[in-house]
Amino acid sequence: MLKKLLTAALITSMLILPVNSVGPASHEEASLPTQDYLPGDLPAQTDAVESMSPVLHAMLLAMLNQERDSFNFENGGLVWEGLYNMLSLYGQMDSRCDEKNGELYLPEETVRDYAAALTEDFEALGALPAGLRDRMNYDNVSRSYLLVCGEDDMVHVRVDNLRTEGGALLLSGALVDEVEDETLVRFQAVLQPRDNMFGYTVSALSIVD
Repeated sequence: MLKKLLTAALITSMLILPVNSVGPASHEEASLPTQDYLPGDLPAQTDAVESMSPVLHAMLLAMLNQERDSFNFENGGLVWEGLYNMLSLYGQMDSRCDEKNGELYLPEETVRDYAAALTEDFEALGALPAGLRDRMNYDNVSRSYLLVCGEDDMVHVRVDNLRTEGGALLLSGALVDEVEDETLVRFQAVLQPRDNMFGYTVSALSIVD
């Protein structure tokens, strides 16, 4: 339990620190986190893994912070936190993002594009949770979201196994601390193909022993 609490504290502090040297770039040209695979286990769907790694990364951080073993898609607060993580860590890579002094300005349509990897019904998420409003707010005039930018230089997603089943992708892997070369948690996920920016939506995600 102590390790779990320390991990959550580490993640929370990481997400509220501003990024001082990252500028906006086209998301088509952005460099996503490097993936590791077990020898002889390189999947054919590496594009899907590269595309969805930021999504899984963001969701796992939200699960750890809220001490959840599985991602509950009916929990609007959890989904919003996962979306905030994804936008604050990776949103500056999108050409539609305006980044100034560690703050990100993202049009509503951009946020909806990212949310499509988590939910197919953005309106069902409801209003922004009060617990996120110190880091994320909506401006009705510009129809844009303002976020505090997070840092992404401490942990990454490593995918160890990937297979297809009934059209879905089933994968397993770990969230790894790059500094300590330590596995924080292991996970399993199910990705469903969708016509969105990522090409998939996460339909299930759980932390495993």
